[in-house]
Amino acid sequence: MVRRLQDLCLRCAGRNFGRLAGQQISKYLSFQQKEILLERMASHMQLTSDVLPAITYYLFSSKLRKISFWHTDQITDEFLTQLGRCCPFLVHISLDKCQELTDTGLMGLFRPQRELVELELKKMPKGVTGACFADLRCALSLRIVSLHDSKAVGAEAVRQLVSNNGGMRELSVEGLVLVGNSTVESVAQTLAANLEVLNISWTCSIQETSLLALARHCPNLHTLVVGTNNLLTGEGLDQVFANCRIASLDISCCFKMLSMHLHALYKKPECLSHLACLHYASHLPPQTLLTGLPHFIALRELDISGSTVDDGAIEAICSQTGSHLTGLLMSVCNAVTDVCCHSIARHCMRLSQLRMSILPSLTCEGLLPLFSDDKRAKHIQQLDFGGTNKLDESVVRAISSNCHNIVHMVFSGCTAVDDDTLELMAENCFKTEFLFLKRCSKITDDGLLHIVYNCPLRVLVVSGCRNITDRSMIPLAENCERLEEVYISGNTSITRAAARFVEDMGLSRVYVRHTIPNVPDNLLIAKNLDTGKYERMS
Repeated sequence: MVRRLQDLCLRCAGRNFGRLAGQQISKYLSFQQKEILLERMASHMQLTSDVLPAITYYLFSSKLRKISFWHTDQITDEFLTQLGRCCPFLVHISLDKCQELTDTGLMGLFRPQRELVELELKKMPKGVTGACFADLRCALSLRIVSLHDSKAVGAEAVRQLVSNNGGMRELSVEGLVLVGNSTVESVAQTLAANLEVLNISWTCSIQETSLLALARHCPNLHTLVVGTNNLLTGEGLDQVFANCRIASLDISCCFKMLSMHLHALYKKPECLSHLACLHYASHLPPQTLLTGLPHFIALRELDISGSTVDDGAIEAICSQTGSHLTGLLMSVCNAVTDVCCHSIARHCMRLSQLRMSILPSLTCEGLLPLFSDDKRAKHIQQLDFGGTNKLDESVVRAISSNCHNIVHMVFSGCTAVDDDTLELMAENCFKTEFLFLKRCSKITDDGLLHIVYNCPLRVLVVSGCRNITDRSMIPLAENCERLEEVYISGNTSITRAAARFVEDMGLSRVYVRHTIPNVPDNLLIAKNLDTGKYERMS
């Protein structure tokens, strides 16, 4: 993998910006390149006090349109206020785990904005309560807002945000524990027909009146993510399906959902393309879902992880939806056996995503016809067999030989994965970006290097693979320029220096997890919780 000249030049500019700024390097950069340089300097902790004046003068501009900062303490209130003053026409703002921010800085950023289209605030610190939303007024432009896991943001702040920006189409308040029933009702009333996508997962106080409000006011709602909820019984689903255009529904962990209300799914079955339900719901028999399957002619993705489905249910699902099903997620379905694999291989013609993780008794040999068929294998993009420890070697080799378009692979704990498998993957699965090999004890540097030199990795997990050493880490850092996350915990043959090298060499700063859990610094030997073995500290 060869790095582009542009990326090398931007790296050089970021590392030497204080010295080069006097030479007006900015006049040689496009505005898109300035956006990239700002993001990369922040991720590599290069926004130090000595270069901030030069950055403000040479990089901040009214022509910047997009900013994105992730996991940095260098983005402060003063920085954002100055950014907002100089860049009043931003269309995209993304801030993730910027722990030094408060409402004051966000107010300074939001107040001048008039053309903002997309706002993403993730894992904001306690100082961000949402008071800043009073200064965000982009009613004509703002369409997408995500406040994922910003736990200090309160209900009144969400109502203020929606009131000031009534043109929003998509809203995610996932993980906002202070958001309750009245907030969702207010959102429904204010956004009304504009609202198309709503994510209220992990807002556990949501009740049936919220669903009824959505049904009453939001006829264009097509995606609803409820996720985990212990209060909903499903009574409001009847009205939601009757009055809205639901195409994607996630009620995966609504543990009190009653069988009688799931029949609401059958009101407009021809519209439903994505369905997640029955997760860990032992009180809901699979027949509840199977009754309506023949009518789900548009169903593309079905997530029944943790449900009580058995081989007969999988046969019914695949025989009735297999011709058009592109995604089947059935992790932790403990009632199934290898018989279900034959049903999947026999009926599913267009699968692009298959998740069969934590099924320790399955060998999955019945899937061989699926992965050996070139026509069907080329559709596969995501596979998850993590924790399916007995996965047969022939299946792994078929995947590695024929799934040329696969991007995401999880083989954690699979004993059949070895260096020969990785060499096959490197030759045939050269689009792989996400590779999970935790506790695959047979792999060594020899196999991993084939992957490193041939695949554009973004996330690599080799925790508990004790034969992986610094020999793999250095080429990983130098060849996988888009690398985002690396997990190497429990690998005592990898030094801290190599881990730091991986962190620093990415275009953006790479998140590296390299620990042996529960170990004080002064111990010479400790138990590795990934491998279960006692190992010498490095």
